[in-house]
Amino acid sequence: MTVHIDRSLWLPETEYFPGAQNKTGIAIHHTVGGSARSTVRWWRDDDNDTGRRRIVATAYIIDEDGTVFELFDPTAWAYQFGLDWSATARLRFERRFIGIELASQGGLIEENGELYCYDVVSPHTWKPYSEAFHVGRPYRGYQWFDRYETTQLTALGDLVDALCTRFAIPRRYPDAPFDYYGDALADFEGVIGHAMVRSDKSDPAPDPNLWRMLEHLAAVRPAAVTPSGAPNGRRLTSVAIEALFKNNVGRINRMDVAAGSLVKALLMELERRRTYLRLKTPDSGAHAISYEVVKGHRDHVRTLARALGFERVTNGHLEVSHA
Repeated sequence: MTVHIDRSLWLPETEYFPGAQNKTGIAIHHTVGGSARSTVRWWRDDDNDTGRRRIVATAYIIDEDGTVFELFDPTAWAYQFGLDWSATARLRFERRFIGIELASQGGLIEENGELYCYDVVSPHTWKPYSEAFHVGRPYRGYQWFDRYETTQLTALGDLVDALCTRFAIPRRYPDAPFDYYGDALADFEGVIGHAMVRSDKSDPAPDPNLWRMLEHLAAVRPAAVTPSGAPNGRRLTSVAIEALFKNNVGRINRMDVAAGSLVKALLMELERRRTYLRLKTPDSGAHAISYEVVKGHRDHVRTLARALGFERVTNGHLEVSHA
């Protein structure tokens, strides 16, 4: 089917990297924002702390009404993943994927029987239940998500179909689309979701209808992906991440309050670098705790713990000063 493309929001060349790249993949995201127009406005105003352009964008945004906006030539590229891989691996991955954003408010929080977007309880962020769907279990910190419109998913399926044909992209996706794969997807060719390579992301939402629509309209099929062979390179499912989080919170709550806060800060910094620890049960009120690395780089633990001011750090032990 021919896809109607709207180029009225085309970005200037300062917002992406022109020049044709070999495209072997498609990545699906959602905006956690308003319309396509407001997202583009955000990207155009997005400077870093030094005033330099971040060059973050995707080639396409699909609005709630199904309008497909092309923002730059899909042979070009911009940063879309925010990976912490080596520079060579990161750039290679970014350049070969065509990004598609779905306009959506993303994950929703529930407070006093009401839903709210953007993690803010306010009359301006209220969301009716009729426009949301319940995952059935926590997924990356959320149980409710903004529901994608059928018009959006139809447009997405048609666009993916057209791009797979144009660029000869394999019509396949990882067979567990709600799991975290990390660098096990470094060489994957096909269709992926942002959350598959970023454990701190929840886009696209864990909606089976999205992948069913892609199967129906773009003939993509699930394909087995072998996780990395290294002990700490294995895939972490969303269920495993949630279980690990609950385990660690229970251990931290047994510690001295200030010491526990510092350990929590360390876990947050490590997660940003895709490194996960499993904490072991400390003594009540303790300033020290033992741990094991579940996934990621052990060196990150020492470096970040020392930077945060831990008194002693070993391969399996963290200690905070009693002062």
